[in-house]
Amino acid sequence: MPEKDLKLGDTVILFDRDRGISIYQSFKGYSNLVDDAEWLLERTLQKSRGFLIRPITKDNEEGIWIGEYDYESNQISRQDLVFDNAASALCKLIQSYANLRIAEKTFIEKIAIKSLKKKLKSRIVQDFKYFICPPELFYGTCIHVVKAYQGLTGRYGKGSRVPRTAVVEEIAKTKPCADVVVCPLMAPNSFEAILNLDKALRSRNLGGIRLVTSDMVELT
Repeated sequence: MPEKDLKLGDTVILFDRDRGISIYQSFKGYSNLVDDAEWLLERTLQKSRGFLIRPITKDNEEGIWIGEYDYESNQISRQDLVFDNAASALCKLIQSYANLRIAEKTFIEKIAIKSLKKKLKSRIVQDFKYFICPPELFYGTCIHVVKAYQGLTGRYGKGSRVPRTAVVEEIAKTKPCADVVVCPLMAPNSFEAILNLDKALRSRNLGGIRLVTSDMVELT
């Protein structure tokens, strides 16, 4: 599709395997999707691999451009143009954020990789995985944190002291997310896994896991 037929949006969102989500607004560039993306990548020093998305319009139809970059590369290796209802809805969501009609926290939640994978017909998006679960996801919306805590409090009751191994066994039931390579709950050191669970619970005021002794914890 010739780019002269496309109108490019001025918001670019970068999804990086290690660094999470970065948003660039009021971006002008050279009015060329690949050149603009590579210019931005050259100036993004801390990155690993991932993709960028940018709203586009053709004949009043809204869509999304998706460009993939490889490990520490400044070049676009693969790209998709998506025009369908989901892409149009994402365009409108980005416009709402750019026009300050929705809060950044809400916007980040709505463009989470898990959500994009359900909606966008893009091989680039479907293939993407974070290396470590981004903090905004793990501490903000991770359902496995809630399930592990509810499993423990449902069995033992809030305020109970239980063996540390009981927490480890409950965490072990967690099914890894398809879009993350390393889950903080799957830390090889069991103390670290419990600490990560505790921090995630406290960040949302859901409760906590307090270490009493090296072998016992309290469900707060």
